[in-house]
Amino acid sequence: MQRSLNTSSLKILRRSLFVRFLSATPIYHSVSALKKWPLKTRTTNQKKINLGQGLVQKKTKNNFKNKPTPVSKNTRGFIPAKFRLMKIESDVKLPNKSRELSADNKCQTNIRSQETKPTEHPTELINLKKRFKSSKSEIRLTDLTFESFKLREEVYNAIRQGALKDIEPFLPTEIQMLTIPEILKTDNEHILCAAETGSGKTLAYLIPIVNKLKEEEANSTSYTRKDINEEILKIPIDEEKPQYIDVFQKELEQELQLKTVVKSTARRFNRPRAIVLLPSRELVEQILSVAKLLSHHAKFRAIAITSNKDRRFIKKTLEMPVDIVIATPAGLLEYIEQGYINMADTKYLVIDEADTMFGKGFGEEVQNIVTNMKNSGKNQNKSYQIIIVSATLPKTVNEMLNQEFPNIKSITSHSLHKVLPNLKHNFIDMKDYNYNKSAAILEVLKKHNTNEQSTMIFCNTRVSAHALENFLKTKKLPVIGLFGNINDRKKKLDEFCNQDPNAKILVCTDLASRGIDTTFVNHVILHDFPTTVVNFLHRVGRTARAGRRGEATYFITKKNRDLSSRIYRNIRDGKVLS
Repeated sequence: MQRSLNTSSLKILRRSLFVRFLSATPIYHSVSALKKWPLKTRTTNQKKINLGQGLVQKKTKNNFKNKPTPVSKNTRGFIPAKFRLMKIESDVKLPNKSRELSADNKCQTNIRSQETKPTEHPTELINLKKRFKSSKSEIRLTDLTFESFKLREEVYNAIRQGALKDIEPFLPTEIQMLTIPEILKTDNEHILCAAETGSGKTLAYLIPIVNKLKEEEANSTSYTRKDINEEILKIPIDEEKPQYIDVFQKELEQELQLKTVVKSTARRFNRPRAIVLLPSRELVEQILSVAKLLSHHAKFRAIAITSNKDRRFIKKTLEMPVDIVIATPAGLLEYIEQGYINMADTKYLVIDEADTMFGKGFGEEVQNIVTNMKNSGKNQNKSYQIIIVSATLPKTVNEMLNQEFPNIKSITSHSLHKVLPNLKHNFIDMKDYNYNKSAAILEVLKKHNTNEQSTMIFCNTRVSAHALENFLKTKKLPVIGLFGNINDRKKKLDEFCNQDPNAKILVCTDLASRGIDTTFVNHVILHDFPTTVVNFLHRVGRTARAGRRGEATYFITKKNRDLSSRIYRNIRDGKVLS
């Protein structure tokens, strides 16, 4: 007997549209049920039914030749254009004198699974058990020293005795050698500084900016002692906030420091001469800590502005000369609109983590800040310099920068968009653990001494990170969590960065993948494999920094075999991760 389709059996549920007939089998659960559909039973009405996996159009009897197949959402091998990384040629080259690290520091990769030859099939994970060394990935340190930059004495001392006090050899990195002379050379040429994570980009722009600020002070008109006593430092003290008294009283009591604070007309109240923009308050605090290491010897004032800072303290501090403001775009705009910050004297604007700043909703705020800086100096005909800094530059961001700043000078390292050269990689297929990540993470942590080594474990979501943190706590491991929905993020980050015995393992999301100083981290585990190459580079860049060695372990599942295979091949061949 011929069966007919009962349209009354179509029922729309909350999440999916079920097509039921006879046995009431939901078709989106059984693709084979679709194949069993008799051709004669299909209606001639041209309607589309959502089967949970895509849109399938019912066709007429005459035109129905091919079996309808749900549209697949499997895009694991596809990388959207905005996340694609490209090789960017540098407009500045290293001098002839340079040296490379020994082969012992070159890249090592270890793939766990059965021994097979590398395959180019896009859906297979490349399985190799052997280790290899890449001859195309190495760090290059210049033989030239910081003395070759001809910095001011106080700035050189700030580097030697402050920021790089314990770093040996005391030599600039490749990106520092390329960038510092170019920023020192001019005041009106915009610069793009792009290099791999852990390469010293922060000092690459802070050192020349501080040096130029000190040069301006030396060449400007000096205040007299009478001016300082009678006018310059008339600052109201809030008795309800004793901590403010400590900050300002110290300046009043120490004559040497007092003269440094307001000794020239180059430094004026609420008019910063340099601004550094960053996307998060954690990054703001990190860059501020680096600036403070320089300020102890070079004698300048830097302040951080974020949404969680004490507003009264910031306003009080802005009543004194401030040289460098380090802020998030929203936080800075708030104080500009309220009149507490005037950008008339701002000559240097640094936009750090540019791929995030221009790619995740900060674009309009950054544009407003740039416009404000331009308009504030129209009457003075001032020159200004914009410095764009990033460890990754996706195609869309790079094209946008070239459009907005057509004459920008690009300075890139040879390892840009590549993994760090002294990093060992372990690709672990979860198929070997029956896709039980809990068993895999315990085995990996057991092999590494978590009491002595610091480990970062990355998850893709807050829910995943929170669940993993709780699981590891039940195993009595020294773990803390850092993700977006917790209030004490700074406290937990400080505990981990200070290598607290109870915080040797940090379970986190991509919140901790950028800008944070994690030179001490020995091991990075990607519990959840990232969805983009950009996130992969930033995560693994938390270890093997500043020439140190590190190790990274990746958990591979069915969903990310294509992307992990592509990344593996690029690491093996020493190519840009694209």
